[in-house]
Amino acid sequence: MSQQAITQLLEARLSEWAEAKGLKVAFDNIEFSPPDGIYLESHVMPATTTAIDLSRQAKVFRGVYQINVISPAGTGKSAGGLIAEQLIKLFPENQEMSDGGLTCYINSAPSAFAGISSDTSYTIPVSMSYRADIS
Repeated sequence: MSQQAITQLLEARLSEWAEAKGLKVAFDNIEFSPPDGIYLESHVMPATTTAIDLSRQAKVFRGVYQINVISPAGTGKSAGGLIAEQLIKLFPENQEMSDGGLTCYINSAPSAFAGISSDTSYTIPVSMSYRADIS
């Protein structure tokens, strides 16, 4: 059981949805050429793992999952904002994801934050907290 298994659960859910929508996803440390249109960036940011019992066997894995919706500069924010809203619905609070050996769930309401402009893009971050418990 590891943060890697949690990453796989989160990114599998995003990948399946993005593929159905025709959106490309940039994953950490994987070669990626940005398309001309909107695309997504996936970032799993683990927090410190804690043990919650005296034997130190029951562990809680927590972290933040952030998906950036990236639009080309100068194309407005409506299309990216719509995708951000769809991502919030894809990962609702209490959403469970399981691979049979591990269950991870979203334990905060996902939020879309203010867009960030650059010379080449407009980025809307969508963040949520996740948690997985093992014993």
